[in-house]
Amino acid sequence: MVTLNYIKDEWVKEKNGSRLMQVDEYQIVETVTYENGSSTPITRRAYNGKVWCTWVNENQTVVTQPFPESDLEPAIRQSAANY
Repeated sequence: MVTLNYIKDEWVKEKNGSRLMQVDEYQIVETVTYENGSSTPITRRAYNGKVWCTWVNENQTVVTQPFPESDLEPAIRQSAANY
């Protein structure tokens, strides 16, 4: 079982970065397997380790891009981090 670290609309940033992004969704892919030598394919949905995030760039354009979950960290406001 996969433990997801973020929820939709949560604020995150790249590790050691400053760009704030909002989580849109986890990227799910369909995987096809054949169990026990069967010729019948079994299709399952699986998390591939990427999180789609949205932010506004310096040109005021909305950008949505996938990031490996391991490259993200929660975005904590500086004033909240001091308490």
